[in-house]
Amino acid sequence: MKVFASVIVPVYNQLERTKECLASILHDGDRAPYEIIIIDNASTDGTREYLEVKARELDRSKDRFIQILNKTNLGVAAAWNQGIHAAHGDYLAIINNDVVLTAGWLRSLAWAMENHGLNLVSPFAATGTLDYNLQERARRFCERNLGKIWLDEADFCAVAMPRSTCKLVGLFDEKFIVGGYEDTDYCYRMRELGLRFGVSGAAFIHHYGSSTLGPFKKAGDAHAAKNRDYFISKWNEDPSHREAGPLRKIRRAYRRLKLRWGRM
Repeated sequence: MKVFASVIVPVYNQLERTKECLASILHDGDRAPYEIIIIDNASTDGTREYLEVKARELDRSKDRFIQILNKTNLGVAAAWNQGIHAAHGDYLAIINNDVVLTAGWLRSLAWAMENHGLNLVSPFAATGTLDYNLQERARRFCERNLGKIWLDEADFCAVAMPRSTCKLVGLFDEKFIVGGYEDTDYCYRMRELGLRFGVSGAAFIHHYGSSTLGPFKKAGDAHAAKNRDYFISKWNEDPSHREAGPLRKIRRAYRRLKLRWGRM
């Protein structure tokens, strides 16, 4: 079966978020078939049992459903790589299990990549509590921002890229343990190759934020310092300096205000 895109979703517990995320993937009926690849990083909250049930439900659907069940938590980068190895789609989409997607999100990102000559793209993501009508807000946002692109930015809560990008850049660096900096490292590698990436106004989603890594952050984020040190040794640069520039801060604050007041 030919699939338009492979949607790769690593999960670690947070079953209710996974259910909501998967429902939002499947809800968009006006689309080509997806290959949905769920990588379970040794969940203990009933996630594995839920995925078995879902696999049976989708067995005769237009979509292909693949489960990868890890015996231990291999971390974010390794899970992404497992999904990439298993993927067959023309496009690869990597999403967190704590996002809620909207109608036409991936089709719109494919259009943005073609229209702007991008090698990787993210949708615009609102964060925090989902206390608004997501589909309606997405519709209004995309009407206003369809042709906009925020270059040299990427939000790895959800990204899409043609298979050719992964062939050029390679897999994610699994030396970043648990999660953190593997996405920034990927952006640096893309820049090094002269590849273009950005956040597109053609698609709008909701991101609850840090659900998958939440337990690690509550434990003190003990892996963060090691990942940061490894990144600096690899690139001879602290990435926080690039992100903390005054112009970037002003742009982010401006976008947050406009989004809050419904002007984006």
